[in-house]
Amino acid sequence: METHRQKFGVHTYEVDAFGTIAIPALSGYLQEVAGQHAASLGVGLDVLMPRGLTWVLARQRIENPVPIVLGDRLEVETWPAGIDRLAALRDFVVRRADGTEVARATTQWFVIDLATRRPVRPADVLDARFPREPSPPVLALEPGKFPELRAWEHQKRFHVRYGDIDVNMHVTNTSYPTWAQEVVPREVFSGRRLAAVEVQFLAEARYGSAILSRLAPAAQEGAYAHAIVREEDEKELARLVTRWVPRAETVLPGA
Repeated sequence: METHRQKFGVHTYEVDAFGTIAIPALSGYLQEVAGQHAASLGVGLDVLMPRGLTWVLARQRIENPVPIVLGDRLEVETWPAGIDRLAALRDFVVRRADGTEVARATTQWFVIDLATRRPVRPADVLDARFPREPSPPVLALEPGKFPELRAWEHQKRFHVRYGDIDVNMHVTNTSYPTWAQEVVPREVFSGRRLAAVEVQFLAEARYGSAILSRLAPAAQEGAYAHAIVREEDEKELARLVTRWVPRAETVLPGA
């Protein structure tokens, strides 16, 4: 199967206080190009939703070793990477206009029945053009769930906003890294850049819920474990691991 490519420019509203792309914005690029490719293959939301089905991101790993900055022109390349039980796999590579690779990502997607909110077999939905056998991913995913976060050093509380809700009427996947980032200590955000994130989505969140974002340091230097929890019933909505690398010394505005 041919890959799909789409170009993006990095705008002022997509970068952080230091002019570096925010990971949720980069994740948004991936979601956009995945949706465009799915549509071109006849399984976009315009086709699935009238059938009572939709795509939902189940897991995502993004590695961004090279800083992406304001004004960069990017090309995102994506392709289906097979099926693993109930998950349709999709990989991505992100390059600057000069061909320099700046990021890559691997994802797992469920096709969800909108009435039951349960996954259906992707092989029953995707036509023969989609590969069935998984190909080697551009990034490896460890099997199983991340360990439960039983103790944490920092916690913040949020309410789900209208702006967090997507066409599936639940919280969009890009809100979870945003909530995770908000609980990182100020000195980390000031002195380090978010260079990698992996998210495991466990349950849906909807408008009106109060959300608790929790953080604890992980074993690797600059890495943190996160849990996103619904306050009303302590239901875990997502587990994340983020990795932060040093950035050029900059004073955070207001510091």
